Amino acid sequence: MTRAFIISIGDELTKGETINTNAAYISIELVKRGIEVSSVLTLPDEYDTCVRYMGKILQERGIYIITGGLGGTRDDITRRVICGVLKKNVYIDGEKAKELKKWYLKRGREFTESDRLQASCPEGGRLLENGVGLAFGFFIVDEGRYIFALPGVPKEMKNMFENEVIPLLAKENFFSSNLQSSTLLFAGIAEYTLDKHLSEIILKYKGIHYGTRVSYGLIRVRVESRNNEIEPCIREITSLLDSYFINRDERKIEQVAGDLLIKNHLTLSTAESCTAGWLSKVITDVPGSSEYFKGGVVAYSNEVKEKMLGVKEKTLKSYGAVSSRTAGEMAGGARKLTGSDIGLSITGIAGPSGGTVDKPAGTVFICLSCKGQKPETSRNLFAGDRDTVRLRSVNKALFMLFKFLKGMDLK
Repeated sequence: MTRAFIISIGDELTKGETINTNAAYISIELVKRGIEVSSVLTLPDEYDTCVRYMGKILQERGIYIITGGLGGTRDDITRRVICGVLKKNVYIDGEKAKELKKWYLKRGREFTESDRLQASCPEGGRLLENGVGLAFGFFIVDEGRYIFALPGVPKEMKNMFENEVIPLLAKENFFSSNLQSSTLLFAGIAEYTLDKHLSEIILKYKGIHYGTRVSYGLIRVRVESRNNEIEPCIREITSLLDSYFINRDERKIEQVAGDLLIKNHLTLSTAESCTAGWLSKVITDVPGSSEYFKGGVVAYSNEVKEKMLGVKEKTLKSYGAVSSRTAGEMAGGARKLTGSDIGLSITGIAGPSGGTVDKPAGTVFICLSCKGQKPETSRNLFAGDRDTVRLRSVNKALFMLFKFLKGMDLK
């Protein structure tokens, strides 16, 4: 099996100023093509440190994908580092250098030696085209090591990875043709309980492996095998765990719920307090959501709950803003205000302050109201910081919506 190593260079990464989404993207794309990612390394913009650590990691045959450090500033050191580790001279592509010079001069900027070095790579390598930016990447094969250097800007990195790296790796037959894999999405079940059921099922099928990833109440399960048929195993998993199973692919829960809304010719509106519009944002992040989403109300204060959503003053005084009754009236109010078929509401205490003995921080009520049907309300106690409580609330609301729509779909 081919092994891959991902190396990210940048002070903004080692200091925590920027989240390393590049490494996650590259890992996912390689793994689904049958390439094992052995390690992910993040290094600062320091030449000696990079040479020392990369000299240690570049010891075996495999694929090395490096991101960052390809610009023309002082801290862009990737070309020098690779040349130093491989003990190669710097090669400058004259034609590419002319392209860079033309670009700079056209914009009235001086073209310096540092700018010219952006058209360079280790001797024996070649430059990679950047379809959406200026920085060239490069590729070199050295003693069984396939080394790619890509820009750190995510948009540029993805473009170069898809249009340059993937075709090169495919040409070299690195991708596994016998790998079978599938991703399953679950919610409404604890990870340890799901893992127990999965392990009992998968033990019956030799050569099949799985792994779980938890994200704010949602669990993705990757099932894969290199030499066995996985379909009977997946059928058993989804049949046994049907109450918690959402879908089989990389789509998000909001996309699946949106598809069901379209299929059933239903519209949706939201009323949010503690999540402050997060649910509406997630729903409308889906292209085409205007087909089913009518609108949302962020009702943070009791006054707005009353005036815009029609929550009764008596309800707020008797039960409080964080209550099943208030959540129900918020959902019904959103539905009536927008003329939607379904109203989905969230009201709670995101914390860290504001909790009481009866309603501690993390207490969240979610309600789904559908015209002609009894409202469905859920009381939850979510652990974690403020954003964790909010995200778990959003995902729980989406799961309630999905379950409701799935039930309608089966009727």
